[in-house]
Amino acid sequence: MIRSMTTFARSAVSGSGWSCSMELKSVNGRYCDVYMRIPRSLAPLEDRIKKTIQRRLQRGRVDFSIQQEGSVHAKVTFLPDVAAGRAWLQAAEKLAQELRLASRPTMSDLLSNVQNVIITGQEQADESEMWEKIQQPLADLIDRAEEMARREGADLEADIRKRIDMIGRHLETIKARKEEHLAAAQQALKERVQKLLDHVGMDEARLAQEAAIMADKLDITEEIVRADSHLHRFLEYLESTEPVGRRLDFLTQELFREFNTMASKSCDSVVSQTVVEVKGELEKIREQVQNVV
Repeated sequence: MIRSMTTFARSAVSGSGWSCSMELKSVNGRYCDVYMRIPRSLAPLEDRIKKTIQRRLQRGRVDFSIQQEGSVHAKVTFLPDVAAGRAWLQAAEKLAQELRLASRPTMSDLLSNVQNVIITGQEQADESEMWEKIQQPLADLIDRAEEMARREGADLEADIRKRIDMIGRHLETIKARKEEHLAAAQQALKERVQKLLDHVGMDEARLAQEAAIMADKLDITEEIVRADSHLHRFLEYLESTEPVGRRLDFLTQELFREFNTMASKSCDSVVSQTVVEVKGELEKIREQVQNVV
């Protein structure tokens, strides 16, 4: 079953004093390009997140974002600015001596008078600890995205199968016209040559040779066989569990090539009109397979 590259998923998870929401959306793209917007605290996980998404989704232009409130990873730290505290105490003690004050400065004096003597910071959690927190929510998010991609892929597959079946019926029409058209063209050639050469006689061997050359130029048997093979291969790829979008795109181009050749080699109006109908279906298929993983 094929999967669509167009998908969307959103998930949220929360813990004690924090919450985290993730969003993933994807559209068609030649490769799997992942563009991320994540908090600075999760920057060490960027490469691991990207590879996880690429391994699962395989193709598409993916936008992934995380929004986080509170902190489940960072730990608050308090660090003293010893140099600033020492300088303040030395200045205060010198002032007390000069003024002959009995009391000495205390810790509360220091904390209330010197800004940033205690520096607040954050101690970053270990990368493996951060990954453990978001790994399962990320996997759940990708599961949802893949489920939507499979549902859309099923719709794409149903439409493509319908069009492949229609092209197959058109190909049968061309097969039925092939021999009839070739015989008519050869007879027309014989009549034209006979009319031109009535007054001088006619070389039957040469006429047979020219008819054979004409038959070879007008024969579309090889194109019909290849087109039939491509249609069968197309249906086989639709059953594959592997990414087949590029293969389907290639087969679509090859089918265009075969039917265009049929139209150029055949002068039959029925064949020409049938090829026009086929190319209309192939255009629709080409649009669809551009969105297949």
